[in-house]
Amino acid sequence: MAHRFTVKQIAAQAGVSAATVDRARHGREHVHEQTRRRVDAAIRELEEQAAAGIPAGLGLTFDVLLNSPERFSQAVRRAFVAAAADMAPLRIAPRFHTDERMRPARIADRLRAFERRATHGVVLKAPEHPAIVAAIESLTARGVPVVTFATDIRCGSRIAYVGIDNTAAGRTAAFLLSRFLGESGGVVLANLGSRDFHGENDRWRGFADFMAARCPRVEVVPTDGGYGLEHATYERARAERAKRGAIAGIYSMGGGNRGLLRALDEAGDREVAFVGHDLDDENRGLLRAGRIDAVVDHDLQADAARAIRHLLCFRRHGRAAEHGASRAVIVTPWNI
Repeated sequence: MAHRFTVKQIAAQAGVSAATVDRARHGREHVHEQTRRRVDAAIRELEEQAAAGIPAGLGLTFDVLLNSPERFSQAVRRAFVAAAADMAPLRIAPRFHTDERMRPARIADRLRAFERRATHGVVLKAPEHPAIVAAIESLTARGVPVVTFATDIRCGSRIAYVGIDNTAAGRTAAFLLSRFLGESGGVVLANLGSRDFHGENDRWRGFADFMAARCPRVEVVPTDGGYGLEHATYERARAERAKRGAIAGIYSMGGGNRGLLRALDEAGDREVAFVGHDLDDENRGLLRAGRIDAVVDHDLQADAARAIRHLLCFRRHGRAAEHGASRAVIVTPWNI
């Protein structure tokens, strides 16, 4: 397929040599299939950057590794491309690596692979796991800065966490549900994608503490392990509905909201107070359809810009980025 980028530009974006790009683009032997896919992805990323107005040339090239559902990964991707475009005439070139289900050992392998690739830094959304912590420490020991994004990893060598205050977000969701439910009480499902993510545990702790202190008539039932995927979340919600009876409210901090709603629709629970997280395309549609009452959101593009500034500052190319968590924003069907 024709494109307008030089071999050198593609090689820099892909993090491989110009010779490897040449072999991959001409279908020659001795090129691993994963390398061919990376070269093809680099061309797509360059096209995306050009469409956004990011200038060509040398600049900051960094890797964004996201272990998250595709709908959230796409929202993050758009946020980073837009934030990079706003920094012109600096050339800020993100490379994306996304997977909905990735074992910690595989994430650690990918992080170590960045040691062999020309990268100015890594932005990471991943669960907290000893293998991942070790890989972060190995990267930083080699001078590659790591910024954790959306969910933190307790690792002294990462240079910053960028994202929402997840404990405050959980409390905010609890406050909203307490107002929606009033004195009626009932069973509330608290849906976590996975307890392996530090951020979701923080959301759960903030939510559970608030509800225990202020809503004694509410029974909070946590469900986890759906990883934000629709069918897996549906199965867990259906099992809890069969066990607990009618559901009065849902706090979905882990996604998979269509699966949650399907399980409750099948059980006949139509009037359920529902608070979700992140104004991605799916949740925007559910808000407009009246299936979700509110979403706890934050400014992904501002977070992306802050992550980039941390990497720039590490490379001594700009002022220090602000530390501290992003503020939660409440989105309803009336202010989308």
